[in-house]
Amino acid sequence: MVMTHYMELLSLHSPWFLILFMLVPMVLAETILASGAFSLLYKDHRSEKWDSLSHICGIILGVFFIIATVYIVTSYVPTIQWRGPIDYVSIWAYVLGVIPAVLILLQELGIIFKNQDSTAKIKNHIVLMILFVLFTHLAMVFGMANPTLAGYVPTQQDMQMQHGNMDMNMPMDHSQMNHDQMSNGQMNHDQMNHDQMDSNK
Repeated sequence: MVMTHYMELLSLHSPWFLILFMLVPMVLAETILASGAFSLLYKDHRSEKWDSLSHICGIILGVFFIIATVYIVTSYVPTIQWRGPIDYVSIWAYVLGVIPAVLILLQELGIIFKNQDSTAKIKNHIVLMILFVLFTHLAMVFGMANPTLAGYVPTQQDMQMQHGNMDMNMPMDHSQMNHDQMSNGQMNHDQMNHDQMDSNK
C-alpha cells in the first residue's frame, strides 16, 4: 500500500510528529467543544470556569495551528511529489483547519465578535470548532486511504520506500544467527581443544 504524504508526515520523527500534528490539536479541539457545551449547560458560577478553560485552549490552539500550518506549507509541501487527488485532499484539508483556528484566536483576543454576549460567543466557538474538527477529520480519512484508489500509479521510488519500510518493520530472525553463533562457538571450542592436545604432545 502506498501512503499519502499526510501519513508520511505523521510518521516523521516518530512519535513526535504524530503527537504534534494529530494528538495535540485533537485534545485542544475536544476540550474546547466540551467546555462550550458545559458553559451552555450551567448558568451559574461553574460556567465561568469552563469559559476560562475554553479561552485558554482557544488561544493555544490558534497559535499552535498557525505554526503547524506555516511549517507544512513552507517546509514540507515544497519537498513532496503529489500522489493524486487523495494526497491533495489529505494535506490541504488539514491546512484549511487553520481558518477556524485563526477565527477562534481572534475571538479570544477580542478582535472579532467583541460586541456579542457570552452565549453568542460560546455558540460561535462551537460552530468554529465543528468546522475545525471537520477539516482535520477529513484529512485523517483521506490520509489513511490508498492514493491508488483515485488512479495514482506508484513510481519506482514509492515502491522502494515501501519495501524499505517493510524491511524496517520486519522482526529479525534470531534462529539462524543463534545457530551460526553456536556453530562458530563450537568450532572455536573444538579448535582450541585440538591446539591444546597438540601442545601437550
